[in-house]
This record gives sequence, C-alpha cells and structure tokens, in this order.
Amino acid sequence: MLIKAISKLYVSVLALTCVFLSTWAQAADSPYGQCSDSSVTESSQQVIPLDPNTPAEFTADQAKRNENGIATLEGAVQMTRGTQTVDAEKLEYDENNKNVVASGNVRAEDQQLIITSQAAELNLETDYAKSEDASYIYKPLHASGKAKSIERSSADLVRFEDTTYSTCEEDDRTWELSADEVELNKSTGDGIGRDVLVKFKGVPIFYTPWIRFPIDDRRKSGFLAPTIGSSNDSGFELETPWYWNISPNKDAIFSPRLLTDRGLQLKSNFRYLNKKSAGQLGLEYLDDSEFKDDRYLASFEHISQFTSNLKLDLLYNKLSDENYFEDLGDGLGLSSTQYVERHGDLSYQTDHWDFLARAQSFQIADESLPNIDKPFKRIPQIKLDSDYYNLPGGFDFGSESEWVQFEHDDKIDGDRLHLGIELERPFESNAYFIRPGARLNYTEYDLNRRDGVDDKPTRSIPSAHLDAGLIFEKNLKKSAHIQTLEPRLYYLHTPFRNQDDIPVFDSAEYEFGFEQLFRDDRFSGSDRIGDADRLSIGLTTRVLDLENGAEKFRASIGRIFHFRDRKVALPGESRDGADSSEVAAELKIGLHDRWEAIASTLYDTHDDHTERNSVRFQYHSENDFIFNMGYRYRRRDIEPIDSLSNRRENLEQSDISMVLPINEHWRAVTRWNYDLQEKRNLEQLVGVEYDTCCWKLRLAGRRYNQNTDEDYNNSIELQLVLKDLGQIGSPIGELLERGIRGYDARDDEYF
Repeated sequence: MLIKAISKLYVSVLALTCVFLSTWAQAADSPYGQCSDSSVTESSQQVIPLDPNTPAEFTADQAKRNENGIATLEGAVQMTRGTQTVDAEKLEYDENNKNVVASGNVRAEDQQLIITSQAAELNLETDYAKSEDASYIYKPLHASGKAKSIERSSADLVRFEDTTYSTCEEDDRTWELSADEVELNKSTGDGIGRDVLVKFKGVPIFYTPWIRFPIDDRRKSGFLAPTIGSSNDSGFELETPWYWNISPNKDAIFSPRLLTDRGLQLKSNFRYLNKKSAGQLGLEYLDDSEFKDDRYLASFEHISQFTSNLKLDLLYNKLSDENYFEDLGDGLGLSSTQYVERHGDLSYQTDHWDFLARAQSFQIADESLPNIDKPFKRIPQIKLDSDYYNLPGGFDFGSESEWVQFEHDDKIDGDRLHLGIELERPFESNAYFIRPGARLNYTEYDLNRRDGVDDKPTRSIPSAHLDAGLIFEKNLKKSAHIQTLEPRLYYLHTPFRNQDDIPVFDSAEYEFGFEQLFRDDRFSGSDRIGDADRLSIGLTTRVLDLENGAEKFRASIGRIFHFRDRKVALPGESRDGADSSEVAAELKIGLHDRWEAIASTLYDTHDDHTERNSVRFQYHSENDFIFNMGYRYRRRDIEPIDSLSNRRENLEQSDISMVLPINEHWRAVTRWNYDLQEKRNLEQLVGVEYDTCCWKLRLAGRRYNQNTDEDYNNSIELQLVLKDLGQIGSPIGELLERGIRGYDARDDEYF
C-alpha cells in the first residue's frame, strides 16, 4: 500500500544530508522542545514491521461495486492495513489486480511517516506505488518536505522527483535541502541524488550535481563536514575531509588542510577492524613555508585480542620536530604535550595472574623540555603479578616481579630486577576492619656507570603495617539519610636502607593528600622504598541517602605522625625530619542535584602556612544556567627567583566558566583561566550560541597561552549546526565540552 511504498522517503533526504556533511551523532532526549508545530511530533512508539499478508479493510460513507470487480468508495474513505491508514475523498479498488487509486485530500500515515497528496495509486501485491505533488512529515526527526512525484517500482527501488527536506517548521524554512531527483536502492543500501542544493536563510551553501550516499547502516564514501577557522599562527584554516569506505572492515579519511600562512597540509587516517584485532595508521605532511622545512607526523595503533586472556597492544608515534603540536595542534590539549610514546605490549591475564612484556620509548614534543628530562626507554620490561584472596586461614596474598632494561642517552642506565611479596590477614565486619600485613621487597641492579660506584647494587627491605577502622552510623531525624563516623588508624614500619647509590629510573614521590595517609610507600616505582615508622590518623564522616546509597556529604581530615626522621630521598632533595605531616582535609558537598562543591587543603602547622588548596564549585539550574568556579594553589619550596621582591614561583590559578541563557534562543558562554602568580591569562574564551528548533549557530573568540616565553594564540571560530543534517565550521561544541564542565553538545542533533 501507499505507506509501505513510500515509508523510505525520509531515508532519501536524510541520506543526502549525510553525504553533504556526514557528521554523525546520537539523538538526545526530546531535542525539539522549541518546535511549535504540533503536527510534527516525536514518535517514541516501537516500529512494528507489517506482515505482507495483513488484509486491508475499507470504510466509507458510500460504496458500490460493478460487475468487473471494481469497488468505488466515496465520502470519508479510509483504508486500514495493520498500523497503516489511507484517508481520501474517493478510492477505487480493483479486486482483480489489487490496484488502489485514491484521490482528493489523500492522507497516508503509519507509525513514523505522514504523506498528503491529491492523488495516489498503489498495488497491494507488487508494492508498486506512486504519489503526485506530495508533502510528507517524518515524525521521529521532526522532518518534513515535498516531492513532485514519489514512485516505488519495486520493494527495493524508490524514485523521487523535485523533492525537499528540512527539520525546520513549515512556516520558517531557515534551511532546506532540495534535489531534482533522488533514487534509493534498498538492496545496495545506497542512493543517488542529482542537482542537490542546501540553502540557509535562502542563501545556497552547498551544491553538487551528482552524489551517492548511504540509506542504511552500511558505510559509504563521501565528503565529511569541513572545518573552518583562523589563528594568528597559521592564518585562515580550511579542512575538507573525504571518507573512503574501503570494505566492511576497513576505511580511511583523507583531509587536505589549507593553512594560508603555512601551506597545504595533507592528513590521512586508515582504520581496520578484524575479528580479533583493530588498529589505525595516521600520516600528516606539510611543506611549511613559515617553518622553512618539511613537517610530518606518523602514528600507528594496533590491538589484537588473541584470546580472552592474551592481548597485543602496539603504539608508534613519530614527529618531525619538537614544535609540531605547538604550531599545528588544535589547542591547549595538543600544544601542551611534552612527549609522544611508542610501545609494544604483550599481556596475559587470568583471575589471579597478570603478565606483561613491554618495549617502550618516547620522543620529546616540547622544545622547552631538555633531553635529560625525557623518560627512560624500557627495552624490554617483563612483569608478573599475582593476587589471591581468602586463602586457607583467611589470608590474602600478592606478589609482583619485574625485570626492566632501562636506556637513556644522558643518564646512567642499566637493568633492574624487582621482587615483592605481601601477606595480609583481614578481620572485617559491617562495624569495623582490622588488616595486619607484611611485605618484603628485593631489588638488584646491573648498571652502566663509570663513576667508581658499585654498578651491581642490591637491596632487600621488609615492611609491616596494621590498618584498622571503625564505622559508626546514626539515622538523621526527619530525614531519609544516615550519617557515618569513620575513624581510621594506619601504622607502617619500614626500616631504613641506604639507597643513595641507586639511580632513579621511574620513581617519584606521591603528591601528598588524604589518600596518601594509608599508602604503604611514599614513592612510586621501585628505585626508592621509603623508610617509615609512622602512625596515620584519619577521620571521615559521610551523609548517605537511605534509598539509593548516594553520598550527599563527605568530610575527611587526617595526619601522619612520624616516630623517626625519613632518610630516603630522591637525588637533589633534602631529607624530611618533621615529626608530623601536613594536615590533609577534603570536603565534598552535594546535598542537591543542582550544585556540588569539592575542596581539599594541605596545611603545614610547623611553618603555619598552607601548602596546597583546591576548590571546585558547580551550579547547574533547571534552565541550563551553568556556573563553574575553580581555584588551586600550590606552594613551591624553592629559593626566591627575585632577590628584590623575594617572590617565589608558587602555582596559583583560578578557572571560571559559565553558560548563561539569555532567552529562549540565545545563550552566552565564557571561560577564564588565570594565573594569579604571574598575573596573566592562560586561556580566555567568550562566545555566543543561538539555538532554534532546527539549527544552531556558535561564535567564539579564544586566546590562550601556557608558556610565558611565547606569544598568545588567538582564534575566532564559527560553527553552524543544521540539526539532523550536519555542521559547518570549527568543532566549537567539542571545545566547550572540554573547557566548561557540564556543557553538553549532544543536542546538536545531526543524523
């Protein structure tokens, strides 16, 4: 019948849009709140396929049948077939060949589609259908359009003449796609459009005389959304990606990128997916007229999952120069990258054992980073770890073993073997826990050194700990919440072993905070194992929702008390002789779903100053007003860098961002990241966004810099989003999502 014959109409126009921009997104919940046309509503009903044997039923004010088997129905005619209906002023049905001819205000509807015309014909057996001067509404996407002719010659082939498509309201077609002819082939999963034109505000913004496009989930080759922007480093930028669907498990993207101040950059990315492996290969090349040299980036990623336990992971990156990301990256994320990684990992995991064989190296990607600060190569690294819980007697057992060959051009390197075993016997209930445990670490080295110091040092260090805590609970009156009080003690004893003759390959001191009160070593890696004779005291209180267990409030405070000086230190750092640590405190408040506050502090009672502060606050109202405020402070114990002002290079930054709805359509966005010590801006962003039922426009100005020795990067970016069609311009939505916590660009809604 008619509905069945043209139920794929929406695919044609949507597919045209996909090829025009081919930018895909998930549909958000109820994206059409600003649309006032009540005739175009969302369809949340599940689509039920029509049984081809479903009989058709007819009703009318008048009906007659002649001797040739032709029935004529007039006046409020309705034909019903399952969930599909056809209404008309007049309908003729030929019982011999199952032909139906409808005329006079014809309206055909199913679960997703509405079509109106003055005349239509169809055949209930052959699936042939034709409608003249038709208008349609596709309910799930709030889309509508017209076609001079819609003809379905078979179950797989549909042809449209002089057709249009838009998600805008009928009386305000801000954007509209039109085509002289569209042909859809369900068997091949693609379609062909001729003379395809997209207009915005009546102005043509895209045209192609011929185009092939997908009409189902099968991928098709074609152009993707262009990216347009400008910056003071590279000038005007235009990138036009082209997607190549090589095979069902392989594809590629070729992206010429024009930079008016540098030249034409060629970018490509090849992807593949097999039953047990996946990967991608990326290449970028630019003959940079500003840099006066060839520049390139090569990258390769591969993962093979041979079995549920055995996995291979390969990663390779190669840059032409250390300024590549700074000059050619797309913002703070890449421009602040210090080095790129290369590795080959082979891992095997079971319920109790983890094995890893790795080769790893790095390339510097930041000109300000000296080569001596580059991480060591690990060629190779072999690790084998185990965990067993609830063994006979209630014990937990863990072990770790690692052999690494470290390499570095400017530092002492060599081999390291590390073995560690740990045994713990927990005693736990809902009201308390007691976890006594012991650990033994053994490490030996084979070093390449010429300073006369032992090149084969060894180290064996035992340690013991006792972790204990209580959990008190009480119901809060007149509230569906409980409050807990959780005191905790953690004692750690690790004897001192002199480790000054051991180089540092991968060890660093953990940043101190509340969670570090209960860690068994203050160093990461295996080159330093901190001596300890200490007691950590912590107290936490929480407010929990009885209904769902959600944490509405948490406050924690704690401190470490040392019974002897710490003698183990990293090279160049002094030993710690304080009898206690800083006071560490954390606070999280989320009593209401609309706002949240998180704060942490580190206070030194010996010198009476704050070592570190961090505050983050967010408010998100029902009308999508968003306000974020962040502050972080870190004191750095170094010599004054300015003898006249005695100024120290502390870290102190603020970060404020906001999304401000102005009215139904307009909202402003802003972010300000400021260095309070240097008294300079790290990033400034100001933009506006205009949002309607069917399109959205974003305009943003951005200025950012993380290095005081370099000029600011300035850019003005524009993005036009045609909902359920695609986007043109810079991906500002992604930028705002990264920079403004709570901002959501998913309602851009393009198919």
